Amino acid sequence: MKKRPYLRIILYIAFLVAMYLILTWLGKGAKIPFSLYHNKAIDKTPAHIIHMEKIGEWEFLSIRDEELVDTVKKHFFRPGDQLARIYSGTLRLGINFDQCDSLWATYLGDSAILSLPAIDLLDQNFIDEARSRSFFERGEWSAEEREEMYQRAQTRMKARCLTPENKKRAEENARTQLEALFRTMGYRVVEITIAPSSSQP
Repeated sequence: MKKRPYLRIILYIAFLVAMYLILTWLGKGAKIPFSLYHNKAIDKTPAHIIHMEKIGEWEFLSIRDEELVDTVKKHFFRPGDQLARIYSGTLRLGINFDQCDSLWATYLGDSAILSLPAIDLLDQNFIDEARSRSFFERGEWSAEEREEMYQRAQTRMKARCLTPENKKRAEENARTQLEALFRTMGYRVVEITIAPSSSQP
């Protein structure tokens, strides 16, 4: 069978012509028939919301306090009973994300808008029994009497620590930390609204 060198030449010429037509087509401003699209807007990412909601309680200020509480029971025929105890505890101020509604965080482009509940005491059982101790004890005391002293200590510590100044400090810390967090997620603008705290301790 004879070889046909002219067939190879024809195919080579056809290839050159095809390349010439393609280059001419591109040179006239034709675009490649596909494109890349970059969305500069940051959409609401469920992972961000899920992560924040799983935090639950977020502490922004903790205050350690001690309170001395004493009580006396008088008797007719013997010295009165006396009990003095020093209660120690840590009050944690922050935001409970379980109290947020479903629209607590919304997004618009590169902006995040947060609407948060008030700064509040995260744990009502803030007295540390292991660090609390009896300063002076004489006589017999029932569980109910000891509980009454515990409640008095708790009320005094809340009045001392849950001040407008401390709540304001906690709110400032909340704004700083949340803004930093959302900026690391890529949001340039972070608007934060925190509900006003109750005036009652």
